[in-house]
Amino acid sequence: MRAISANRLPFADGGFTLLEIIIALVLVAILVSASVPFLFDSFAASAGERAMEAITLKARETRAEAMEKGEPRRLNITSTGLDGVPLPEGWTLEVQGLNDSRFHEPSRNQVWEFNPAGICEPLSIRLSQGDRQLTATFDALTGQPVPDEE
Repeated sequence: MRAISANRLPFADGGFTLLEIIIALVLVAILVSASVPFLFDSFAASAGERAMEAITLKARETRAEAMEKGEPRRLNITSTGLDGVPLPEGWTLEVQGLNDSRFHEPSRNQVWEFNPAGICEPLSIRLSQGDRQLTATFDALTGQPVPDEE
């Protein structure tokens, strides 16, 4: 049998003190609290990107339907979205037509028309939430977003 000295306890070898554990937890809490705003910002931005993708898909579907049926098709545009494409909470939609000098809220009963040949009014759409903005300019011939020139 091994004798235990009075100065040494058998469970004290290699363990962490309470102070070391508290310091480690405080450091983890600081790192987590610093990263939370970035996570929320990332989630909000991805919601806007998904909405812009849904708008692009809706324009593509409406153009294809107009060409397939040989009849004009229209999308109603409001500040909260397009037909069947609501925006995420807190996001707003603004438009800029061919003859507009700046973005503005859609006018009452504003429509985006696609004719039987698949041609539509050239339109730029901007989704906004606070200081976050996503913009897409749609081509008149294809109804697809035009890549940004940088």
